[in-house]
Amino acid sequence: MFRTSALKAAAAAALALVLVGTGVTAAQAANTPAGSTEPFYIFDATTENLVKDGEAIAFDQLVAGYPVGEGFSNYDQMFTGPDKATGVFVFVSPRGGERDTSKWLGSQMNAFNDPAKKTVLTPALLLNNLAGANYASVKANGGDFSAGLAFTSSNGVIVEDASFAYITVKPGGSWSYTATVPAGGGTTPPAGGTSGDISLQATTVAPQDGSLSLSVPAGAKATFGQAQLVNNKSTSTASLPEVTVTDDRVVSKKGWTLTQTVAAFTSDAASFSSANLGVGPKVNPTGTTSTGVVPATAQTAGSAVYPSTFASAAAGSGVGVTKLGADLTLVAPSDAPAGTYTSKMTLTLVSK
Repeated sequence: MFRTSALKAAAAAALALVLVGTGVTAAQAANTPAGSTEPFYIFDATTENLVKDGEAIAFDQLVAGYPVGEGFSNYDQMFTGPDKATGVFVFVSPRGGERDTSKWLGSQMNAFNDPAKKTVLTPALLLNNLAGANYASVKANGGDFSAGLAFTSSNGVIVEDASFAYITVKPGGSWSYTATVPAGGGTTPPAGGTSGDISLQATTVAPQDGSLSLSVPAGAKATFGQAQLVNNKSTSTASLPEVTVTDDRVVSKKGWTLTQTVAAFTSDAASFSSANLGVGPKVNPTGTTSTGVVPATAQTAGSAVYPSTFASAAAGSGVGVTKLGADLTLVAPSDAPAGTYTSKMTLTLVSK
């Protein structure tokens, strides 16, 4: 960072499933040069004036970068790096080598204005202070380069993001730059230009609660696969058809609970308890927009207890669409006659 002292509804629904068993701000992109994440303007740190494109800058002249082309003395616009950035450098590199530290010709460590937010305020570009094995040749021979700000990790080795401008160095030591302007067509205001303010006023509309609902495809059925003997007990598995909870209560955000009840398994000749059905609820990431929904702990086949919670969302969470499924395991008692058994699972959705 650079700054000198001289500068200034309850809802409920039920769903029945037939069970049949057989035994988961972008920064502005710059258009000049390619690869710069944010616009990059250069201001004279003493006069606080914008340096015009092509204006000569001495190697020992203190200038600083800024992401907008005006208001430098306000100190309210900052460069922002990614979360994984751990360090900040100003650098000079060949054009195209800005994001590769091995290609940098000179650099100097800078600092975050706010390490938590990864922001940098007016990074100083005093080119006389940069250091590098081949940096002396930049001033001596001149040429076309890039200069700017890099956010790094791995002790300054990896460039996580960078904002910069193209510069041209004249042999012997003065340099000039071309501002990196916003892709949306931003321009550099001319020196001595005038500006004016426009007041903005908008009236917003308060959001309203929608409904809480549970839905399932028509005719949903879970059919178990071929049974196998495991510990001399008929064991088979299935997947529960996907069900959907939609919570449009964007204001109250009360949360909800989805419970499951399973009836006994019956055939033409026999029956056995629903405790023999294991259910492992899960949130299917595809199509889910809600956050904070917690699937219940899986019920173990042979000791399952119903009714029980299938999934829930605490107050303040669960708003949006939640796609739910479950892994089913049926372990028939050893004394159950072979045959085809059916049952029914009922899911009930209630507001908290």
